Amino acid sequence: MPEIIEVDLRGVPMPQHLQRATEAVAKANEGNEVVLTTDQEVVIKYVPSAAAKDGLKMRMSMPDEDVWRIKLTLKTDE
Repeated sequence: MPEIIEVDLRGVPMPQHLQRATEAVAKANEGNEVVLTTDQEVVIKYVPSAAAKDGLKMRMSMPDEDVWRIKLTLKTDE
């Protein structure tokens, strides 16, 4: 059964930050819902292209200044 996985990367230094974001995209590709929170602008540039390449659905919001929340799920045939 798919899980909802929360990945909070705020304060995590690079390159671990980007590595964990990459792992989060892979988890979403396995059918899990992933909610990724980041404070690194490079991640909000990387994740959308990685998600599109893998055919994932992505929603992004900015709950606080310099904080982004990215929700990744598998696309469903509707």
